[in-house]
Amino acid sequence: METDTVTRFLHALSPASREDVQQLPREEQEKLAATWEDYLRDDTDLLSLSELDPPTAENRAAEHVVREYF
Repeated sequence: METDTVTRFLHALSPASREDVQQLPREEQEKLAATWEDYLRDDTDLLSLSELDPPTAENRAAEHVVREYF
C-alpha cells in the first residue's frame, strides 16, 4: 500500500483531474493532499461510505478538493 500522501491523492483522482494536479508545483500538490486527508477524516457523510467502499470515498473527497482549488 502506498504511504506517500501525494501519490495516494493522485491515485484517487480521475485521469483528467490527476493531469491538472500533476502540473502544479510539488508544494501545491502536498497542500491539496493534506486537505484531502483532512476532508476524508472530517466529512461525516464519507465515513460510512469509506467503510463500505474506500476507493469511492477517496475519489469523491479528492475530486471535491480539486474542484474547490480550481
